[in-house]
Amino acid sequence: MTDLQIKKSLLSYPGDSIQEHIDHIGMSQAELAERLGRSIPKLNELIKGKAPITKETATKLEYVLGVSASFWINLERTYQDELLEIEQMEHLEQCQEWVSSFPLAKMKSFGLLPDTRNKPELADGLLKFFRVASPTQWSDIYNGSSLAFKIELRHTAEPQAISVWLRLGELQADKIKVTAFDKKKLRNSLDQIQDIAFKHSATWLEELQSLCASCGVALVYTPCIAKAPIYGATRWIKNNSIPLIQITDRQKDYNAFWFTFYHELGHILYHGKKDIFIDGIVSIKPDKEKEDEADAFAARMLLSEKERNELFQYPNFDRELILLLSQKFKKHPGIIVAQVQRQYSHLYKNARLNSLKTKVEFTELSI
Repeated sequence: MTDLQIKKSLLSYPGDSIQEHIDHIGMSQAELAERLGRSIPKLNELIKGKAPITKETATKLEYVLGVSASFWINLERTYQDELLEIEQMEHLEQCQEWVSSFPLAKMKSFGLLPDTRNKPELADGLLKFFRVASPTQWSDIYNGSSLAFKIELRHTAEPQAISVWLRLGELQADKIKVTAFDKKKLRNSLDQIQDIAFKHSATWLEELQSLCASCGVALVYTPCIAKAPIYGATRWIKNNSIPLIQITDRQKDYNAFWFTFYHELGHILYHGKKDIFIDGIVSIKPDKEKEDEADAFAARMLLSEKERNELFQYPNFDRELILLLSQKFKKHPGIIVAQVQRQYSHLYKNARLNSLKTKVEFTELSI
């Protein structure tokens, strides 16, 4: 027998105890009904568990059967608790097929789900993770046309994996203390942001996150999840009061990280609070004008037009030149190398240039 079947078999109505007491003292249901002032059909409903033992009924049972009212009230409470547990178990049993479509192994490795194969337990964890009452509500939010949540993934191949990645970003953002959003302060912080990118200190990720938080922006770093081909995402959370930038480490590259960050930052600076941008999913049709605007902003932040013009005047590129230009432009050498290689694809195999690149990988998930 399953746990659910055992629970059901052991469930006892409070009315069973009433029947046992009247059997013990030799009283019929008809007599009990008369002494309680209830009709026989109403008493029968009480004994069969179709009607609850109320405080009033418990008090009357104390007078008639000589058993305290608190006993009957506690008996009813225990029954209702057990009944609720059974109903929850039945609900979770019905969620088993839904559970199978999520990246369970990855979620377990993040500590988001219990390390078990028990589908009802996993269903319980998933419902709590997404804060939804049932798979129907999950589908309404991520696959449907939710009024409160405008991320529609119904045209994507793997909405489950994508929804997990997006939800992780929201949980990470909950851990960040941000000030009220200040667009002017954010614009005035662009030089500081570029300085963080150039210096690349041992704590550059924390520095960037802290600076963004001081401007009212929640910046989170979410490890990539298989079947969620996202580079970054931008949306406003908490009733459109906090802009959230969520970046993955899918490309593992310093230049890619900064282009994505600046791209998402461009969405915050230039576009509205109701817009949601998810970059990397081809099945979600983007607003081309807004995406182009964000791309242009990112390109300017990586290298100014003046710097690009100077950079591409050189006929050849070597490690020494890149390092020289890095100091002159105050831009990280890995970013300059990436820009050069995008222009001259044969340089992707240049080992000395590649040695200037920096790997980006998010090894920890803080939630």
